[in-house]
Parts: sequence; C-alpha cells; structure tokens
Amino acid sequence: MGTKTTIAGTEIHDILRGVMVVIAGALMILPAYLNYELFHRLNLDITVAMSISLTSFALGILIFILVVGKERIEGTKKP
Repeated sequence: MGTKTTIAGTEIHDILRGVMVVIAGALMILPAYLNYELFHRLNLDITVAMSISLTSFALGILIFILVVGKERIEGTKKP
C-alpha cells in the first residue's frame, strides 16, 4: 500500500513539542492578565471574564499534559 511518514524522533518533532509547551505555558499564565483586561478595559461582566480566563487556563493544562505525556508527569514507577 502506501508508506507511512512520521516525524517522531526527528528535530522537527522536538521543535514542535517545544512550541506547544510554550503555548501551554502562556495559556496557563495569561488568564491573570486577560481577566484584568477583559473586566476593566472591555467592561465585560466579571462572570464572563472569569469564564474566559478559566477556559484558557484549562486549555493550557490539557495541552501541557498532551505534550509532556502522562508517563513523565507521573514519574517512573519503582517495583
């Protein structure tokens, strides 16, 4: 049939992982500033501003877990 091309283990894979970790970190740190800006400058209701901030933080956590991997977060299990 066809050949399967993967990027696992290549330099591009490592670069993409690094970029995704930076994006995840930004989504975890950004909500504090974003909440202030949405509430004070755009005059959004506090409930709306908090829900946008919480969604951004949750996306950051999910992306970080997907990129880093469950195994690295849990650590190696000793017998």
